[in-house]
Amino acid sequence: MPQPIIGAHLDLKGCAWKPEYLPQFLSDLAAFKINTVLVEYEDVFPFKGIDIAYDPATVWTPDTLAAFRKEAAARGIQIIPLQQCVGHLQYVFRWPKYAPLAVDTVQPCTLDLLNPQGKSLVREMLRQVVAAHPESRYVHLGMDEAHGLARTAERSGSSVIRLLTDWLEELIGLVSAAGKTPIIWSDMIEDHFDRSIVDRLRGRVVLCLWDYITTGDPTPLGRFEGWRTSREWLDDPQRSDAPAIHAGSRFFEDMSPAGKELLRPYRRGRGVKSYFGVDLFTKLGFGVIGASHVRRSSHGAVLPPFLTVRDNIESWAKAIGESGQLGLIGTSWARGTTFCPPNFPPELTWPNLAVLSRAMGAQPPPCFDGIPTATLDRILGQLSRSRVDWAMEKPVAAEIAALAPQVRAMQHEWRCLELMARTLGLRRAADAVVDEVEFFLASDSLVPQEWQRRIDDQARLQGELSSLRGVVAEHFGRRYHGRNFEEWLRFLFDVPSDRLTRATSISRQRLVDAQRFYAARPAGG
Repeated sequence: MPQPIIGAHLDLKGCAWKPEYLPQFLSDLAAFKINTVLVEYEDVFPFKGIDIAYDPATVWTPDTLAAFRKEAAARGIQIIPLQQCVGHLQYVFRWPKYAPLAVDTVQPCTLDLLNPQGKSLVREMLRQVVAAHPESRYVHLGMDEAHGLARTAERSGSSVIRLLTDWLEELIGLVSAAGKTPIIWSDMIEDHFDRSIVDRLRGRVVLCLWDYITTGDPTPLGRFEGWRTSREWLDDPQRSDAPAIHAGSRFFEDMSPAGKELLRPYRRGRGVKSYFGVDLFTKLGFGVIGASHVRRSSHGAVLPPFLTVRDNIESWAKAIGESGQLGLIGTSWARGTTFCPPNFPPELTWPNLAVLSRAMGAQPPPCFDGIPTATLDRILGQLSRSRVDWAMEKPVAAEIAALAPQVRAMQHEWRCLELMARTLGLRRAADAVVDEVEFFLASDSLVPQEWQRRIDDQARLQGELSSLRGVVAEHFGRRYHGRNFEEWLRFLFDVPSDRLTRATSISRQRLVDAQRFYAARPAGG
């Protein structure tokens, strides 16, 4: 039986690594027993005749790509190139030359499948990516979250699933002719499931099922004909989060008769068997790869919630192991979309890549050799809580710094952890200072010395933001360069600094107002 895929995801639409770091990245992946890397190039790929680069200085040269492939092969790592073919094409359609090829030019994301010129462009992009990876067994075609297809279906009188599948069959032909197996994200197939149409794809494409929410078995939420939950579970008056979930939910009870029948073996009381899609699509004749995550679109610019990510990975690995399917990839999304601020860099994901490797049966080394496992787990847990409801990041950052001399491997990444813990605390403090100003804006009674104290706090935080920005820029700048890296720094430090500047301007005016107010009152009785 072939070795299961133990995969990492390299999403290149975020902060750009300097090419000289790439061999170290692959070396570390191999040390962690990662045998596959799913590479989503976007506009970093050296396309010929297609001008879409946001930052030409960070586009890989053909030599960089060739060296990356050679190094991966030497490390026993297979590369799966990913070229989006329907949705998530903002990086192409944002440019005026290509914008008319999108369904919607206001939200230029989804390819207009009724436009032959657009389809020709995507085919050419895919052809170049396939040709650049002669040794790759698989090619990932994306195909996820192409919500704009609903508008195309209305215009054409067709259905979303039929439009998607007709286009997919064209792409399968291109990929198969090159001797490769196509992979697609499964969500559009699941959301718009039609057995008679989906059966056309059996044995011709591998489905990559993604789920970043589930942690354990069973689960109250499942994806089939859209994300769904049980109305009985949701209407439980003991559920404090029921109203918030209820607003956008669909229900298992409202599925089509055919959908209910397919789901029936997987119902577990008011919920469903976790990752039931793995078993369902296995029985329908598909190869399946699971997709957990180590960095999610919504995680933001500072830190991941390590513990919930870990739980998702471990429960995914259990489902894949039970199914005997192809393996598991930990996705690592660099941004929510091309237009969103960059997420934190991948240096913060190594602890959960180690979790993924162990969960899939490998034996990676300790992530931070020299730090006891219990200590690391506690630190990661405290940082996870700090993102949500418990401000412990300052003492945790101090402990990380104090432990640094003990770290024998991945010292750079350990320092990244400390700096992002400090950044989280400083951003939280800046938010609190701004909120405090806004809280008192309607008040005329605050004494002048209170407004002066706020001005002093704002000045102190401005200095701390400026100082930490320099340290973070220097440390991460050893590996990163380009416009996206500068954007990440601006989002981390300049945005809260600008908010503080505005708060200071308001505070100074309110200080003058307060001084006048109290000066107008006669002294004495």
